[in-house]
Amino acid sequence: MDTMINLHDLLRFLLYLAGIGALVFLMITLKNVAGILKVVKTKLETHEAVIDDTMQKLPTITDNVTIISSNASRLTTDATEMVEVVKPEVEKIASTVGDVTGTVDNVARTVDQTSLKLKNTAEVVSDSISDTAKTISFNANNVVDYFYIMREVLEALRDVLRTR
Repeated sequence: MDTMINLHDLLRFLLYLAGIGALVFLMITLKNVAGILKVVKTKLETHEAVIDDTMQKLPTITDNVTIISSNASRLTTDATEMVEVVKPEVEKIASTVGDVTGTVDNVARTVDQTSLKLKNTAEVVSDSISDTAKTISFNANNVVDYFYIMREVLEALRDVLRTR
């Protein structure tokens, strides 16, 4: 049995083997795809009612999304317009608040200075009243002392006048 294999026959044999391998691979792939389709079919049959309900509600949901997006667009436009209208007023208010803050600071400073002056004046008046009270007390004691001295002088004069 001596047979010669030429290159043409060898290539044909390799081509047949590659074809058989490709067919086997294709059969395995088709088997896997069939299994996947079986699972998908089972899921579709199980959830058919839910899918039908969703499909029926889909146009309403789409309409609602359109309405909501148009409302959101309108609200955004209105808000932008309001911000543009209110912006100068807010800037004026911010400026006015700054001015009021400056004025309040000045008033607070003035009140502090005035209260300090009032405190100093009160201390001076208090010291003057205290000094005056001491002076009056001292003078009252002197007057009493003068009365006592005068009484003794008068008693001495009386005694002298009686004895003569």
